[in-house]
Amino acid sequence: MWEGFDGGTLGHLALIATAFGFGVGSGVLPVILNAEVYVVSMGALVPHPFLVFVILSLAAGTVIGKAIVFELVRRGSTKVKRSVERRPPHNRLTRLIRRGGDHMLALISHRYLGAATVLVSSSTGVPPLAVVTVLAGASRQPLWLFLLMVGIGRTAQFLALAYLVHQIRF
Repeated sequence: MWEGFDGGTLGHLALIATAFGFGVGSGVLPVILNAEVYVVSMGALVPHPFLVFVILSLAAGTVIGKAIVFELVRRGSTKVKRSVERRPPHNRLTRLIRRGGDHMLALISHRYLGAATVLVSSSTGVPPLAVVTVLAGASRQPLWLFLLMVGIGRTAQFLALAYLVHQIRF
């Protein structure tokens, strides 16, 4: 079906299932399982037309993983402490990025501005999606809106990354 990949239908399904599982794991443990690195590495191993299906499966898995974290925070805690020690930024660009991220995090409890924050975070990584997920779970952010924004943002980010690194045409 796809030239250069002779894994057959079972091999294709295994790649899609693996991408989905990695996405779930990446959604729950983003520091250990990096989805962006997965996109780059899979792009080198999987033929271009099939890579789109792998990316969509990875994005769906990431949404499920973020839903798990969101619900764990929502059900397990009524307050999320922001007592995270952070080193002061070293340069002007880092200060600007942190300031922008802090302003966006302040908007997370607003329904639509919070959704915009989730979309920007899931597509750019600023502020970190792991932090946004915890704060959204502790806020009044609706789960369906959070998951929709994560799905759109992560899919766009993964497809853009595949396009930039592997010159994939859609």
